[in-house]
Amino acid sequence: MAAAGAGAAPRPGKSYREWARGPVRWLMLPEEERAFRGLRDDAEAARFVEAFWRRRDPDPERPETNPFHDRFEQRVAAADRLYAEGAQRGSLTDRGHALVLLGPPPRLKVGQQTAPAWSPPRTGRAPGFSVEQVRVEVWEYDREALWPELEVLLDRDGHETLVLTFLIETGRATLVEGDDLLRLAALASVRPGGDPLP
Repeated sequence: MAAAGAGAAPRPGKSYREWARGPVRWLMLPEEERAFRGLRDDAEAARFVEAFWRRRDPDPERPETNPFHDRFEQRVAAADRLYAEGAQRGSLTDRGHALVLLGPPPRLKVGQQTAPAWSPPRTGRAPGFSVEQVRVEVWEYDREALWPELEVLLDRDGHETLVLTFLIETGRATLVEGDDLLRLAALASVRPGGDPLP
């Protein structure tokens, strides 16, 4: 089984539900979420966690190591250090989500762009509309730097550019472009012909 860490099986006394709400949620596919919700006890949950990581192991014949899981743990630790927002772990923020799934971007641009803004109506006044300058952070990835399974899905879906755009506000960054790329990365994390769920 995987070593203790953000994606490892919970220690005794730690809730398996909590494990699924942690950074591994970025990897969980819809069918895995459904299967996880149907688990009845700790023994079933332990088998699920083991199968979850085995499905993502590029060389399951070497059970003593899982490079995918190791890389995941490293990225979670980096995201927790870099992108915490208040009391929220960095790996559970939008930028942490991106870092955990895709790794650090080869190109990161910070700038401003115009965006429509809406202000709620006040007593006796209509809502207001304006254009404001907002701060954005753009992460750009090179196709050849990503793993082959993700490239196949990008080709299938016709992705030419690999860009994530975050709106940067005081104490928070929100992903505003690129959610589809993150969904494909989670899907590509499962090894082709990966083991079935328990």
